Amino acid sequence: MRTATELTVARAWTQLLQLEDGALADMTPGRITRVDPKAKKVSFVRILGHGVLVGPEWAIERGEELSDDELADLQVLLELTADHNSRPVGSAVLSYADVPIEGLPNVRTVDDQAAVAALEGLCDPEDIEEVGLGGMPSRWVLLDDSPEARAGSNGHVAGAGYVVWADVLAHLGVLTCPDKRRHGHGTVAAALATNAALAAGLLPQWRARADNESSQRVAARLGFQPLGSQTTVTIDRRAKR
Repeated sequence: MRTATELTVARAWTQLLQLEDGALADMTPGRITRVDPKAKKVSFVRILGHGVLVGPEWAIERGEELSDDELADLQVLLELTADHNSRPVGSAVLSYADVPIEGLPNVRTVDDQAAVAALEGLCDPEDIEEVGLGGMPSRWVLLDDSPEARAGSNGHVAGAGYVVWADVLAHLGVLTCPDKRRHGHGTVAAALATNAALAAGLLPQWRARADNESSQRVAARLGFQPLGSQTTVTIDRRAKR
């Protein structure tokens, strides 16, 4: 991973976590904290060797007794905040790619809302919500032009897109029709979105759930390299300590 890429990631997450300028530029590993008295969630982000804990003061104080490895564990973060009615948002690996993907097949794609809706209509609600393809301003829906697909009711097999974070990151989402998985459709769609993001001067970001080894393998095949992780829980600010 190029140094310029790491600096871009550092600047982006400095903005996303609302840290002081340059907070993540120091490559010396260390813990960074930010107190947010109005926080509705507690989040621990590991990025470029730094561990960043953001939340109310009581959460920051409790976190001082724990290691970065412990805070990155979703169950530990839930236990830390249990008396504030915490709920899991999730734990994910953050990966980035700064080189275009070559050798892509010649495929047909569409980007209209009807195509996205057709694809989402074939997928599980949890997958639809997690990916959020319908709300992405830049997206590509891959069509299956095989005779079998043309004879069927729907040829929408996979889709990918991105939304811009912190002006420089292209946060990717990939959605594949359940009965079309393991055929490489999602990988191709993700590659198209990745190359489009790079062509637009953005840095593609892949966020895969920590327990989703399949998603992490796809990211690795496309050249994404892990640079950190994000673990988050929601809290009830009205709960008593």
